[in-house]
Amino acid sequence: MNILYVEDNKINAMVMDKMLSRNDSNVIIAENGSQALKVVKEKEKELDLILVDINLGLNQMDGCELLQRFRKLEMLKGIPVFAVTAYAMPGDKQRFINIGFDNYFSKPVNFEELISVISTIGVS
Repeated sequence: MNILYVEDNKINAMVMDKMLSRNDSNVIIAENGSQALKVVKEKEKELDLILVDINLGLNQMDGCELLQRFRKLEMLKGIPVFAVTAYAMPGDKQRFINIGFDNYFSKPVNFEELISVISTIGVS
């Protein structure tokens, strides 16, 4: 499975890469929205899933804006996009689902739950 993870925190990116790689996933890391869009448009590999942090750094587009840009790209039609965020207050999950994310995981991520949900995604 090819997974794009958009995360500005290098430690979080490294941990996610290590955890998902154990599950035979190929993780492509983008540090911000601009890099993520470049990865998608260069399309070196077909993506099966995109994980997006919401806060992607000062003076950067946030994960919600990035999601809106992803949704406009024909090449990403049908690719699930999950929010992976430190926003973990009551109502945050529903807010991000309402924005258009396909799923939501609060940090620190429960990797067993994430892997379980990922395993239900059909890979073509």
